[in-house]
Amino acid sequence: MNRTLAVSSIVVAALVLVTGCRSGADLSRPETQRQFGVRMAKMNLWREAMFRFQRAVEIEPQNAMAHNNLAVAYEAVGDFDAAATAYREAMRLDRSNQYIQKNYSRFVEFTQRSKRRETGTATQTSAAPVTPKASSAVTPAAGVAAPAVPDPAPAEVPQEPPPPPPGMNDRSGGAR
Repeated sequence: MNRTLAVSSIVVAALVLVTGCRSGADLSRPETQRQFGVRMAKMNLWREAMFRFQRAVEIEPQNAMAHNNLAVAYEAVGDFDAAATAYREAMRLDRSNQYIQKNYSRFVEFTQRSKRRETGTATQTSAAPVTPKASSAVTPAAGVAAPAVPDPAPAEVPQEPPPPPPGMNDRSGGAR
């Protein structure tokens, strides 16, 4: 009896393990990568989101939203050069997409403000020596005070696309 119970427990555990580990998602589809990337971005796991958006771009390089999502992820991890490149590619692929336009304009505004701050800091540094203050961040290796700049707020977290209009791709028997 104990042996039968043990064997059946092992069989049930194996079945649960096998069915639980099997993901029904097809990772070769860009939509699967995008959805996973969006979930990771919403959880602030930007490096994983970036990886998923890169995969989506590799699978479907003509998808403007994939490039936009990748740009947002690059921006969130601080790779602004790569973000600019991805935004420009997204704009090239779909100039009429207002979502991409809004993200790109926010990015450009942020980088311009950041450059103005850097220019102002560089002018101050050359004019007079800077002494570290309590509010500034000190780079331990160089001992140089850097202005305390807030982390950039990335463009909007990539979103799920809106549902199609009624009758499009619906299986309820609507107009086809």
